[in-house]
Parts: sequence; C-alpha cells; structure tokens
Amino acid sequence: MIYRLGWLVTAIMLGVGAAVPFFTFSKFYVFDDTFSLFSGIFHLLSEGEPVLFALVFLFSILLPVYKMYVLLRLINHTAMEEQLRRRYTSMLMLLGKWSMLDVFVVAVLIMTIKLGAVASVEVHGGLYLFSAGVLASMLLTHLVGRR
Repeated sequence: MIYRLGWLVTAIMLGVGAAVPFFTFSKFYVFDDTFSLFSGIFHLLSEGEPVLFALVFLFSILLPVYKMYVLLRLINHTAMEEQLRRRYTSMLMLLGKWSMLDVFVVAVLIMTIKLGAVASVEVHGGLYLFSAGVLASMLLTHLVGRR
C-alpha cells in the first residue's frame, strides 16, 4: 500500500511539475516569456529545432512515463514470477541511470531558448517540483527493487 501511495505522489509531482511554469525569461525588462517543461519543449519545435525537441521530449517526458509504468506494474503484481520480477527490476535500474538526465535536459532547454542581449531568468516552482519527482522516482525504484 505504501508503495502505491509513493507511486501516486511521485506521478503527481512529475506531471504537475512538467505542466506548471519552470522559468520566466525577461528581455530588456519589458518582454516576459514563461515556460513550463511542456511549453518549452513545443517552443523548441516551433523555433525549428526538431532534433532538440525529440531529445528533450524523449528524455523528459517519454522515459519518465515509461519508467513510472514499469514501476507501477512491479508494485501492483506482487505475486508475479521471480524471473519477470527480476527483469522489471533490472529494467528499472537501467532506466534509473538515465533519470537525472531529465534535470540536465531542462538546463539544455534554458540554453536553447534565444535570450537576446539582455535577459534574466526567474525560476519557478515547476522546476523544483519536477526535480523532486525525479528524485522521488529514483528513491521509489530503489525501495521497490530491494523488497
């Protein structure tokens, strides 16, 4: 039961964190652009950066969703055969090695948005919530893998 609750809280942190604002970029103290992870990813696509869009989408959206899916299957099927449990656990450990790449990708997102000559960046709660979700998913994966 505690693992299911941990999974739910982690999933909410990742989902909400990706949807709410990460940053506000201010140019010349007049023009403000606020980006969430989702809007920033699609901004890359609209700015003609399909390769960066694909990389950020893959590592920040698809990989965490897949990892959470595998983790949920592992949590919900306590009576699964040992060979399948080991396969899921090793898959989660492999995916876990890429988990912090989500946070790195956010840094790439910042650098790829054209700031102009004078700009400042204000960090919002979405970045912290998403990062906490990434860390929580790593911890939950470790705990579920040990049981």
